[in-house]
Amino acid sequence: MFIAGYGAIIFIVQVIVQIIFQRHLLRNDIDGEYNPLLNSLYYFSQIALTSVAFVFYIRYVGNTGITFNLVLRVVVISLSAPVTIYLKDTLLSTHGKYKKILEENRQMQDKLRQFSESYADKFIEFISENEADNIRLQVSEIIFVKSADNYVEIGFRAGGEISKKMVRNTLKNIEKQLREFNNFVRTHRSSIVNIQYIDKLNKNFNSYWLTLIDTKETIPVSRQYLMIVKDLL
Repeated sequence: MFIAGYGAIIFIVQVIVQIIFQRHLLRNDIDGEYNPLLNSLYYFSQIALTSVAFVFYIRYVGNTGITFNLVLRVVVISLSAPVTIYLKDTLLSTHGKYKKILEENRQMQDKLRQFSESYADKFIEFISENEADNIRLQVSEIIFVKSADNYVEIGFRAGGEISKKMVRNTLKNIEKQLREFNNFVRTHRSSIVNIQYIDKLNKNFNSYWLTLIDTKETIPVSRQYLMIVKDLL
């Protein structure tokens, strides 16, 4: 019964503190209402009220003399409930943040997919100085573009197979044409790639390159564009 009294004290203190702080109770910073001062006062109130109640309980119910050492032990014991509540609230807050991040990430991916799909069926024509080499491709079929001296090499999917086409043009001009489509990224001064075809980013000593899906083609990645590529992956 004596030990049960300690449990009753903790319960009563929690009820009192909850009533006092009911309008401002530990709003986590997901809602943007987190108040450090109020939060500290909340836990301090629990410790102070529990400690005082325990001391009076030991003195007048347990008929035990009060010493500094005993008070110190009471304070340490009184920390158990606030610490448990703090850990619980921290876990709930972290879990809430994690769920929010996942939801935001899902929404961003949905928007990106919708945005990409809106261009998937569009066509783009690459102009060559020799008109006979002009090529018109569906945006979603373009895999990569590489510069090759006075030409650019365009890799694309055609009828389920990977094909290449040399066009007499500059990578700078091609980049301007592709700029309106969000699924292309510059990876190197000599290459542009469709992010939908990226398999993974590889590293060997100080060099980086991309391997692509369904092709043995590799795309160099320079340090200038490395962080951009990593963010997309």
